[in-house]
Amino acid sequence: AYASMFSWFDAYRQVGVHEKAAFTIADMISRETNPLDSDYINATRDMVQFLTRSAQRPDIRISVIRYVGGNTNEFRLDWSQKRGSIGSLRNSDVKNWHDKLPMLVNGERIILVETRIEYTPPFLWGLMEQNDLATFVFTRPRFSPRICWNTCFSS
Repeated sequence: AYASMFSWFDAYRQVGVHEKAAFTIADMISRETNPLDSDYINATRDMVQFLTRSAQRPDIRISVIRYVGGNTNEFRLDWSQKRGSIGSLRNSDVKNWHDKLPMLVNGERIILVETRIEYTPPFLWGLMEQNDLATFVFTRPRFSPRICWNTCFSS
């Protein structure tokens, strides 16, 4: 019973640590005023690994999504970058994410940070051998109306 409780506690602790790391990355990106590049995304992956004290490399996907109101009433992808084995994100994926993302005004953008890592509990009592810990964290840009990739074009 003690080993089972320890495993459950450790699993909840790991979920909290991974969510806090994802919120930290989202907050960090939300404060950027310069365009992001590949080195920046690679560094965010390293940062998640450092913050979670994980021996394995996490999967990470960072996306900027905007809302297009009016007749279309849909979300569109400005850009999305991934590292690791997490899948790519496309416009068709985010188009109808009304139940996953908050309400936005026409033209407003949101930063989405997703992470995933495999978690193996210290004891297998009460938990499966391996579990995927995944986060889905979003925030708004703070100091500029959008976060650009490599260069900013007017749109």
